Amino acid sequence: YLISTGEPKKHYIDQAVRHVLMRQGVLGIKVTIMLAHDPEGRMGPKLPMPDNVVIHEPKEEVPVMQPAGENYGGYEGQGYEGQ
Repeated sequence: YLISTGEPKKHYIDQAVRHVLMRQGVLGIKVTIMLAHDPEGRMGPKLPMPDNVVIHEPKEEVPVMQPAGENYGGYEGQGYEGQ
């Protein structure tokens, strides 16, 4: 796709227009080129596209420690077994 509006257009789009005068009239050529992202900024813009999605690896999950007793809230004798 070719972006056509907004701030990325200023950085990523290069345009050129040339007019050629001929006997029968004027011939015009308009060229629009979208530059590729270059992290070093040599052959293209250094800024990444705003819709660029970076997926990171998930962090290692630390196992949840459970309490030593079997009472998980409530009072003694109450619960499913004590009814």
